[in-house]
Amino acid sequence: MPTSVTITRPEGPLRGSITLPPGKSVANRALILAALAGQLAGVKGYGAADDTRILHRLLEQRPHCMHCGDGGTTLRFLLAWACVQPGEEHLITGSPRLLERPHGMLVEALRTLGADITPTVGGFRVRGRNMAGGAITLDSPPSSQFISALLLIAPCFAKGLTVHWTGLRLSGPYVQMTLQLLERYGAHAWADANIIHVAPGGVRTTTFLVPADWSAASFWYQLAALAPDATLRLNALSADGLQGDEAVAGLFREHVATTPMDGAIEIRSLGARPAKPFAADLQGTPDLFQPLAFTMAALGRDAVLTGLHNLPLKETDRLKAVAGALHVLGCSAAHEAGHFRLSGPVTNRTPPPFDPHGDHRMAMSLAPLALVCGETTIVHPEVVNKSYPGYWEELEGAGFGVHETAGSPPGGH
Repeated sequence: MPTSVTITRPEGPLRGSITLPPGKSVANRALILAALAGQLAGVKGYGAADDTRILHRLLEQRPHCMHCGDGGTTLRFLLAWACVQPGEEHLITGSPRLLERPHGMLVEALRTLGADITPTVGGFRVRGRNMAGGAITLDSPPSSQFISALLLIAPCFAKGLTVHWTGLRLSGPYVQMTLQLLERYGAHAWADANIIHVAPGGVRTTTFLVPADWSAASFWYQLAALAPDATLRLNALSADGLQGDEAVAGLFREHVATTPMDGAIEIRSLGARPAKPFAADLQGTPDLFQPLAFTMAALGRDAVLTGLHNLPLKETDRLKAVAGALHVLGCSAAHEAGHFRLSGPVTNRTPPPFDPHGDHRMAMSLAPLALVCGETTIVHPEVVNKSYPGYWEELEGAGFGVHETAGSPPGGH
């Protein structure tokens, strides 16, 4: 396996017909619901991303020890799933970094609703049982995945579920995605202001084709914004409102034109460089932070990005990681209490190799800087397998040079 990859910018205009991965967030929800319905095979085209592949295998094989790798969604959804498997006992575990991430509020919520969960040194021991459900309040959960995990299993509760979601409501579109998928699988779920309801009654089998991933599309918007001349076709992508990260089209609208086509979305660089500062509240779409931050800095555009309260809790502390990379590039950056301020342009055009510190989105948002610096080197490029295994191959197909290096990883940020 290569220990670094160097990306060099295309010699000509950026062109490409891009095969995006299936939506990881959609696939993971569909797999849980399909498993509850007893027809896991009904989920089609779920892809080869590590998080989804691991979740599918664990749901299919149902081993006692369920190791979730680095997948936060995988662990939290499996934790909930295991609670409603009467007569089964599972140890839900994962990588050291994953076990350090917050899960306590979800565990306590599940216990309140009737689950049998015991935290252990190596994870969580779950004894499945029939759960009563009922009403619960979650105040400012650090991840919307806590809400989604409860909603996904709520049709199995004898009393259904009522969730009062109070305080800071991070990543709300992902909860809306969960509600839409529950309806797709025959459950009755609805939201009313700060209250979400799921009726009892179980879920039904169905066939579901996982759509292309708007989160992955964000890196191609970044490339289009930074390229002087780019026209890219993002295949099998549609603006159907299911994925919150569809908002990327609007956030990049001053730099990238978006045109729906038959079975695809075409994006084209506008070459625009507005002088006014950029501002965006990403409370609902925090996964768009990294491509937006590096794009604005590379374009020399001051930016203020807010709603980022849970990013220090991801695969790495994303606020700290992006600020560090921007400093290496000669930009300024500061962050506090979910706010991030930055100023470009990139003045260091020969940065050392970047270490994404296990974060797939860091690696994929750093690679487009080759358009500005001429080349960019990423160590441990395999991190992209978490969500977008074909990313490097797609870059090469679009005209970038992609050079892999084996051996001891070089030093760098």
